Amino acid sequence: MERGIVPLVSFGVAFVMSWLVQPHFRNLGFLTEIVDHPGGRRTHREPVPRTGGMAIFIAFFCALYFLDHFVLDRSLPWSWLAIIISAGLVILALGVGDDRFGIHAEKKLYGQLVIILGMMLLGQRFESITLPVIGTIGLGGWAWPFTMLWYLGFINSMNLIDGLDGLASGISILAAVLLAAVALAVGAATSALLATTLAGASLAFLSWNVSSRKIFLGDSGSMWMGLVLGTLMLDLAQGASVSLLVLLAPMIVPIWDTATTILRRYRHRTSLFTADDNHLHHRLVRLGFSPARAVATLLLVTAGSSLFALSDFLGLAWLGLPAMAAWMAAAQLGALQHLKNRGSGWDLFTELSYVLGFDDGVYIQSDLVGRRVAEIIDLQAARQPGPPVKKAAGAELNVVDPEPPKRPVGDRRTADRGDGHAAEDDAVLPSPRDLQ
Repeated sequence: MERGIVPLVSFGVAFVMSWLVQPHFRNLGFLTEIVDHPGGRRTHREPVPRTGGMAIFIAFFCALYFLDHFVLDRSLPWSWLAIIISAGLVILALGVGDDRFGIHAEKKLYGQLVIILGMMLLGQRFESITLPVIGTIGLGGWAWPFTMLWYLGFINSMNLIDGLDGLASGISILAAVLLAAVALAVGAATSALLATTLAGASLAFLSWNVSSRKIFLGDSGSMWMGLVLGTLMLDLAQGASVSLLVLLAPMIVPIWDTATTILRRYRHRTSLFTADDNHLHHRLVRLGFSPARAVATLLLVTAGSSLFALSDFLGLAWLGLPAMAAWMAAAQLGALQHLKNRGSGWDLFTELSYVLGFDDGVYIQSDLVGRRVAEIIDLQAARQPGPPVKKAAGAELNVVDPEPPKRPVGDRRTADRGDGHAAEDDAVLPSPRDLQ
């Protein structure tokens, strides 16, 4: 089979396998109580299994086994894949333990360090890096510390960004597509195959993640995705001397979120291991974005940076046009939300500073203080116009106007949050009128 067709076949095989096993692992999550219950920082309102990452893991390697025995002309490097499988199984077990029983973040970090150390002992480490203009730089004694930070960054940044449906898996898909294109360009057929297989398995999960029969990645899935992406990028950086800036382009959102999270917690003198709901995607929701629009904005930013990197690497100037279009679409979503927020007296610079993590002025000046993101999403849903209400059968139809009532600026009311407490809101919650 032609090399150009094999990545497409691997994508399709992985997608089908992942699609078929997702519902079974969803049931497994309920049976084993590996479930994310609503409440606290959670934005969902019903228990959701956290076993989607396990399904991707199984589908990923089953697809590779199928391709190796029935499609490929030559065998895959299973000695290298064995390292990825072994490390993946251990980090999957670590994540499953956290999903099921809850493991302190500091203890998880120790487990990650052990896994990374084992991979480095087996040869998975940087010896040199390639940067634009500067060229290739030998790391020497910095090889081990750099590799350690590399893997820690990927594993934990993907874990931290997994806060809204479709965000972590969407970034993983875009990153895998970029890696596949780069790998094909430099002739790294195995890396291209693994990247397209990861993209196919992740896309099938994404379709389940955003459906009514919801399933989550879990810490096991997000950490494993970070491990695999980090390994594929390391392989391309070492084997083909691909620039780190090109490889890291699709990771701009997780990297920025992780960096600002560390700075924010240091600035507030809180523990680095304390979970919160003030990540980049949470800040967009607090600013008024719906969860779907927040995810779309961040994925557009990721797609734009990936296309710009590909345009430079492949020497295809026309790729800059869709890249710019993606960034302009993200800017348009932000501009539309800014127009809605102008009534609150927030200027664009203040909103940007808040979203990017430079300043908490918007948060402090608004009534968002003390509110969880889940509560804010509930209020957004409550403000949406409901369907027309009709009278009972036999009575005259009377369609209720779904437009919520307006009130003068500055008029603050309270509304029951559903837990017996009154929460002050900046708008009147709509309620159906009694029918005559």
